[in-house]
Amino acid sequence: MTDISEQFATRAARLLQGTVQACAARALRLAQSGADRAEATVPAVDARLAILARAGLRLTELSHQCIEQLLKQGQSSARNALADSAERLRLTARASSLGALYEEQRASLRASRARVMGELQATWQIVAAAGRELTHLARSTGSELASGREVAPGHSRRGARGAGARRSSKTASRSKNTGDARSGKA
Repeated sequence: MTDISEQFATRAARLLQGTVQACAARALRLAQSGADRAEATVPAVDARLAILARAGLRLTELSHQCIEQLLKQGQSSARNALADSAERLRLTARASSLGALYEEQRASLRASRARVMGELQATWQIVAAAGRELTHLARSTGSELASGREVAPGHSRRGARGAGARRSSKTASRSKNTGDARSGKA
């Protein structure tokens, strides 16, 4: 009886060993296949990381430029406000009467208001230019990530389908829905 149980145990061990070896070989093949696929994606990831790194550097440049311009504009505004205050004090000191002071202050206030409006416009232009640059950066970075190719500075990847093409497709869809008045179709 021990011979039969030994034979059974030996056969079971061989079967298990074969199954374990087959499973191990399969697991090794799957791991190698996964490693090969991962290795193939590394260059694409590297390229995308490089694109994102360049975009990050450009974003930092844009932020610094905008802040620098805004600080210069703020300094100019503060200097001009101090000059306006000094002028008003001079007017007060030179005024011969309360009526003359009132008229001179009114004229000075108009000039100050015009200066402040000009400064606000200059500040808005700085912020708007930064917004345009950031929009371009976002679009070009998105295009680069999508295509894997670098977009030339100053060009966005809108392709042949720009704003005019978009308008014409909207017009075409409107014509389908409402009918084209020129063709008489309804």
